[in-house]
Amino acid sequence: MCLRADGARASHAYTVGQGGREVIAPLFLILGAGAVGAAADPVTVVRDEWGVPHVFGGTEAAAAYGLGYAQAEDRLEQLLRNYRLAAGTMAEAFGPDWVEQDFQRRLAGHEEVCRRRYPEVPRELRRMIEAFQAGVKAYMAAHPEEVPAWAPELEPWMVLALGREIIFNWPLGQAADELGRRDEVRLDFGSNQWAVRPERTAEGGAILCIDPHIPWDDVFRFYEFRAYGGRWRVSGFGPLGTPVVGLGHSAYLAWAATTGGPDTTDVYAEEVNPADPRQYRYDGEWREMTVRPVTIRVAGADPVQREIEATHHGPILLREGDIAYALACPYLDEVGLVTQLYRMSVARTLEQFQRAEAMCQFMEQNLMCADVEGNVFYLRTGRVPVRPQGFDFSRPVPGNTSASEWLGLHPMADLVQMLNPPSGWMQNCNIGPDTMTVDCPLRADDYPSHIYGVEPGASNSRGRRASELLAAADHLTLKQAIAIALDTHAEGAEEWQAAVAAAADAPGAAVPARIRPALEILARWNGRMDVDQCGATLYRTMRELAGEATPGLDQEATMRRGPLPAQQQQALLGLVSAAVDRLQRDYGRVQVPWGDIHRLRRGDRTWPIAGGDTGAGSTLRAVGTSRSDDGIYYGHSGQSWTQVVLLRRGAVASYSATPYGQSDHPDSPHYADQADQLYSRGRLKPTWFMSDELAEHTESVTELPYEPPG
Repeated sequence: MCLRADGARASHAYTVGQGGREVIAPLFLILGAGAVGAAADPVTVVRDEWGVPHVFGGTEAAAAYGLGYAQAEDRLEQLLRNYRLAAGTMAEAFGPDWVEQDFQRRLAGHEEVCRRRYPEVPRELRRMIEAFQAGVKAYMAAHPEEVPAWAPELEPWMVLALGREIIFNWPLGQAADELGRRDEVRLDFGSNQWAVRPERTAEGGAILCIDPHIPWDDVFRFYEFRAYGGRWRVSGFGPLGTPVVGLGHSAYLAWAATTGGPDTTDVYAEEVNPADPRQYRYDGEWREMTVRPVTIRVAGADPVQREIEATHHGPILLREGDIAYALACPYLDEVGLVTQLYRMSVARTLEQFQRAEAMCQFMEQNLMCADVEGNVFYLRTGRVPVRPQGFDFSRPVPGNTSASEWLGLHPMADLVQMLNPPSGWMQNCNIGPDTMTVDCPLRADDYPSHIYGVEPGASNSRGRRASELLAAADHLTLKQAIAIALDTHAEGAEEWQAAVAAAADAPGAAVPARIRPALEILARWNGRMDVDQCGATLYRTMRELAGEATPGLDQEATMRRGPLPAQQQQALLGLVSAAVDRLQRDYGRVQVPWGDIHRLRRGDRTWPIAGGDTGAGSTLRAVGTSRSDDGIYYGHSGQSWTQVVLLRRGAVASYSATPYGQSDHPDSPHYADQADQLYSRGRLKPTWFMSDELAEHTESVTELPYEPPG
């Protein structure tokens, strides 16, 4: 049976809606895409009940065309802004506040490099990119009233530039670290990922969790879709304005990524000629810097003229007296990220997937994948320079000698990697490779520090919790897997509850009557940052205060359990008292359910959110917030587009959710439906990837005319 857009049922067809012409689309076309030749097949966009498009076409390019149309239909303005942001032309549309950011994009060379190198992109991917943008243009032509006056002219190189815009946040962050100017580059990125082999699941297949923790808005707000055409059978989320899946799965493999990785980027301190600021010393001789003029057009103001200076190491980031700091980054001339993502998405075997990974176009990341054969594989990836001995590349190195020059790039074989760990599971929640699983065979001593990229034993609250849950799950069900992805347990909850209770019950303890209600709240708390739990709010407040400094309080001793000295017990009771004071000051009461002050906002509506910051780390369900003037913490980053994927031969299934909804149109039912029905309730939805069940969960079908280029 099939569901029509008007809610009626039919046995053989769907009625097309959402702006498409009224036609009857045969069921085989919707569920059996690609069976007919490309010239004969229409492009069909099936939207499920959450508004997520399932795009069907006879070829990859045809499916990309439908995807472009769907993206424009849902979020045209963000798509166009993404292109402007990557090209460094935001000031031209939005005024002087964007000049500095535009200059940074010009310095990175996104437009110049991508224009020049676009012809080198594989032909089949160029067809997809151009078809994708043709779909965007088709929607814009059909709906001119939605096209903003500042819309740029779409060009294929913009897709490559958008990929660079995203990945450059990581190498530029490393450069800022080396310059000691981290505050100037805000990197609020985390993520969770874990994989379990079939022998430890109840489902007969590997399970992969994909859980990036990035901003919920602007360029990092990725787009959910399914696409079926040619070799392309994909599901997941990709950067809005591109026809590729960033993180997701195919019918054969699934992949995830978390921040953390090798050292990919350096800063060279160039010795500048005091008599000529455009010359720098190299091996005893003065060399000329290259100078590229830049004109930044500005809405409502005169154009801004700048210059980009560069040595052979790279562009100048900063000058201090007679020292100029040059960025040396192996991504500066690269455009291959989109190609790598495409090749990952069409790989049918782990070996093919690894060949795509070997392009090393990802920024420094932990890449984890699982396949339908039951394999799980980890790679700590990035474009890593081979550095000479004798220099500390964690800070600016002398640029005046050839002795400090890079000696090439490390191949993938040199990077940290692991296939099918003996434990049967692994996780990386922004932690060190050696703490990814029990008895992990990876050791920091086996790798150079610039490849390993972190201190031995590095972990965090999310990594420890993931390991605890995965180690205990020797027969993991799909339901349990989703529960782990959405886990809200606060690290240290039980230890602190026990310590505070012991302090209050200690002989001779002075327990003021005013804090007894708080002690009862803490004792009744379930140890989770759940929306109905007043203990969660109290615990976070206590841990925040403890971090600010509480005389006589030893937090590590509190976490160890066991008897505490009288001074420590009194400090704990003092901490409870201080927490009561703060809650009374901020909210006028001590009983404050976590969901009252920890919320998701979309438009003029808000919803409670579980999980998040505990005051001393984060739950697995991470949520980044900002505190408003009324004391409410509104989410803006963290768990961004969670996916749990079950991989079995011929039956890959996945479940997902995002903080908002599929559409940016406030009048759309999909503007905030996931916020209301999924995210705020701690749920994931089925994706109906290559599933007969899609027919029962279809909202509309749109058939698009598509003429492949001659």
